[in-house]
Amino acid sequence: MERPSYGYSAEDAPDPQGTPVCPRHPDRVSYVRCKRCERPACPDCQRPTSVGVLCVDCEREISRQQASTRPRNAMGAGMGRRTPYVTYTLIGLSVLAFVGQTLAPQIVQQLGIFAPYRAVFMPWTFFTAGFLHGGILHLALNMYALWIVGQYLEQTLGHVRYAAVFLTAVLGGHTAVYLLADPLSSAWITGTLGASGGVFGLFAAMFIVNRHLGGQTAQIVVLIVLNLVLTFTIPGISWQGHLGGLVIGAAVTAGMFALRPKAGPGADRQALARRSALVHSGVVAAAAVLCVALIVAKTLMVLSL
Repeated sequence: MERPSYGYSAEDAPDPQGTPVCPRHPDRVSYVRCKRCERPACPDCQRPTSVGVLCVDCEREISRQQASTRPRNAMGAGMGRRTPYVTYTLIGLSVLAFVGQTLAPQIVQQLGIFAPYRAVFMPWTFFTAGFLHGGILHLALNMYALWIVGQYLEQTLGHVRYAAVFLTAVLGGHTAVYLLADPLSSAWITGTLGASGGVFGLFAAMFIVNRHLGGQTAQIVVLIVLNLVLTFTIPGISWQGHLGGLVIGAAVTAGMFALRPKAGPGADRQALARRSALVHSGVVAAAAVLCVALIVAKTLMVLSL
């Protein structure tokens, strides 16, 4: 049986009649051979392993093969670590912002709260307001929901995609507030704050994920309906922000599932993971561009009044 060359030509094969030299460094004599391909390997090309010495090329080939069979999450990305670092970070930022609101309310709220009349001149408030809260109960409820839903979604979607869904939902929620606010009413100068838009986006994402993975959806539907009922019955709640976050969260997650590359038999999973990351970045960018376009359109309409 002919031994495979692992990408090398016949000239690179070990010569049993001559002095063994390293194929990558022909000026170096080596009597140590790779356990896999049996080619000589000089000290710079040797990679000690539990099964013996491998050459650098065989080590890279084995690493690629292992990476191609590594478990992937629902979006085709690597499983990564199970610790929900993004959820911890979002909760930590919200708590830190609340401490800032308590110690220096005028500074933190004036710089971070979202209000339609000034949003275009303070565009960062489309995001920062998602980390501010109106009280300890408001903060506790949102952080509890974020903790319960976030742990599952972060593991299922991956750290980056999960963060992207949350942030685009926050942006979508405040975009909806801006679009639906009447410039001639008090709603135009009323501030909104809270992570509820992002949390509603995660609720929608969880529904989409469970639908695609064959999981239970009844409970999340009940949760969304109950929260919508509270949204429309309790005074002072921004229903626009909740609905905007819900719609954007659902759209981004559904777009990720619809456009994710499919892995066929023998497919290069690393290449698919890179394609998936590129496609999903495009989905998130498209959602952000849509929000910006709607904000620009509304701003031009207001200026024309």
